[in-house]
Amino acid sequence: MKRVFDRYILKEIASPFAIGLLVYTFTLLIHQILLLSKTLISKGATAGTIFKILLYLLPDFLSFTIPMATLMGVLAGMSRLSSDSEIVALRTMGVRNRQVLKPVLAFSVATWLVSSFLIMFLAPEANYRFNKLYTGVLLSQTVSGIKPGVFYLGLPSYSLYFHDQERNGDWKDVFLYSLKKPEDDTLLFARRGKFIYRQFQKDNYIVLYDGVLHSFKKKTPEKYSLTFFSQKTETVSNRTTFRQTRRSTQLVFPELVRRLRASPGDVQLNLEFHRKFALPFACLVLGFLGMSLGISTRKGGKTSGFVISLGIIFTYYVLMTAGRNLIVKRIISPFWGSWGPTLFLVVIGIWLYRFSSLEKAINWERLLAFGQLQRKKTEAAPSKGPRTAPSAFCRWNPVKILDGYVLRRLVLVFFLVFFSLLMVFYIINILELIDNIIENKVPFVYLLKYDLYVTPEIVSIILPISILTAVLLTFSLMSKNNEVTAVQVSGISLLRLAMPAVFLGLVLSLAVFFIQENILPEANRRSEQTLDVIHNRQSVADMEFARNWVLGRNNQIYFYDYYEKGNQRFINFNILFMDNEFRLRSRLSAASASWLEEGVLLLRDGFIRDFRDNFPLDMEPFKETRLAIDETRRFFTEKVKFSGAMNSAELREYIRYLQKKRSDPLRYQAQLYNNYAFPFSSLVMVFIAIPFSFLMGNRGALFGIGIAVGISMTYWGALGIFSAVGATGVLSPLLAAFAPLVIFSLISGVLFLKIKT
Repeated sequence: MKRVFDRYILKEIASPFAIGLLVYTFTLLIHQILLLSKTLISKGATAGTIFKILLYLLPDFLSFTIPMATLMGVLAGMSRLSSDSEIVALRTMGVRNRQVLKPVLAFSVATWLVSSFLIMFLAPEANYRFNKLYTGVLLSQTVSGIKPGVFYLGLPSYSLYFHDQERNGDWKDVFLYSLKKPEDDTLLFARRGKFIYRQFQKDNYIVLYDGVLHSFKKKTPEKYSLTFFSQKTETVSNRTTFRQTRRSTQLVFPELVRRLRASPGDVQLNLEFHRKFALPFACLVLGFLGMSLGISTRKGGKTSGFVISLGIIFTYYVLMTAGRNLIVKRIISPFWGSWGPTLFLVVIGIWLYRFSSLEKAINWERLLAFGQLQRKKTEAAPSKGPRTAPSAFCRWNPVKILDGYVLRRLVLVFFLVFFSLLMVFYIINILELIDNIIENKVPFVYLLKYDLYVTPEIVSIILPISILTAVLLTFSLMSKNNEVTAVQVSGISLLRLAMPAVFLGLVLSLAVFFIQENILPEANRRSEQTLDVIHNRQSVADMEFARNWVLGRNNQIYFYDYYEKGNQRFINFNILFMDNEFRLRSRLSAASASWLEEGVLLLRDGFIRDFRDNFPLDMEPFKETRLAIDETRRFFTEKVKFSGAMNSAELREYIRYLQKKRSDPLRYQAQLYNNYAFPFSSLVMVFIAIPFSFLMGNRGALFGIGIAVGISMTYWGALGIFSAVGATGVLSPLLAAFAPLVIFSLISGVLFLKIKT
């Protein structure tokens, strides 16, 4: 009998635990799916490499989500038993709390052991391998994304340009300017070229074929050197190297203990040591707390368990983060900072256990009932003005009444899911950035600022997921309660029943578009600035875009060291005049160049040298001369924002600017079309959720949440992949942006055909 009882309790816990683990892990992965798909696909990473990187991320994520899912599983399972009066029935049979505690503790011990293994051994090693593999992919194929006709300045000591590209990836009509020897001025022109990458080695290589090298000493420009070559190899050092020294979070437990013995006073090592024990131990504490709280919850079932568990988890991780902040500031010891939140939950769990042992219940609906009572009082209050009699159509319209009923249920579930996901995202941000806060000794307030500024982006991401889940849960619960059958019997089709959901999806799509165009750009700029402080890096949110390497209208190559904005003067200003066969026709060089008027420059201390068939002719020095050019001031300098801080109108304007200046606008075009397409995600999620919810029947809320997570994972994965291939030019940016919407709309149409409306 006891074994049957234990199996029954474990079965009730296992289902919500699995759903919780899936939801929390997916929420952690959703940012990574988008970020990694864009970054890795643009770098030419294979599907196997992307899968391996995501696999390396999982152990670290699971070490955090298993304690969260343990609480949700136990709390939701116990809440279901309590709300269905099964706990009362068990007590009448003489089953006390300690007998219920036995299978709960057995389940919690199992999750504790798994979480301990992950955080002590698997997660640190996987985290280290992730950084190694990810860095290698970023370093590989360094110029694979560079398009013809665009100057590339990302190579150390080189500026690169090529006019066209062959099918095998080789470059045609290559120009390379070398800064390896600062005292020399070195230009290389070649008919063909290619880039050779050596993973995790010191150097990469640029190989040029059939070219000529122009060189002279900057102090003696009259002495000119010309070298023809059939093949020439230029060494390019790997400017970014992989960090071989492991951080404290990347140390497996035996290595951590060894380093701690060598440096017993190291705060970071002590903090990580206690974290490896405190975080897995939270499985036991949260399981005990969830059982005590679940038994005391008489209404709400598994849904209330899900909501309450999120509140507890948020509180726990906020306390844990605050404790780590106090440890770094040396206000409290690593022991109390790491174990304090856990001990706090232990105290609450013991109190709730005693509370539930006295067969008392927590009435979570009291606040809601109070609100409903106030609303009824307001409705019952007599109105001061004269009341007009409603029309017969308004007095009795069953379809309108049904629309209001469905819409209220949709909105209630929507806000429940929305705020739950928002809370999870805040927890994720805390977990992702706390190590950088500690390592760079940044005030904790910057983490709160980042959460504030990133909220619009989070809202735009979770709105489609929230409406998807709300539609699935609302209609599946209506099916379970036979309300859908009653609607069909009354002669109302399921398509008409679903119209409030379509309306809500359309409203949310418009809301996302408004946020994206009016709030998100400035919020992204501020969040990037805050993130720069947290990561202790130079800010790139706003920058003066100096086009110090640019191709002019008539095959001129302009380049200079820098531009003094106040004096409107170029320093070390050069122009290369090219012929139609991409050979050097003439060169002008000046120590400085100032604007006299629009299209006219005053050059000082320089020379002009002409060429014929690549051979230099006489050099003509000058002290001062005027030069008329086709380009304007704005051609060389332009104040631009980083792309995430642009709305659609600013993106369109910047794309026109890039096209006019012969720069590649593909990445910005992809983002522009994504801006047009993404707001429709909420509406498409409604279309895909409606047939799924009716096809699910009465399988329950947790099954609906599982379906929602599966659809969301598929959709976000498709969104990331198509966005990446659009930005790299594999597909048209317009087609890539709208492809996920079209695909999921077609799927929803096919599913609609299977429903008996």
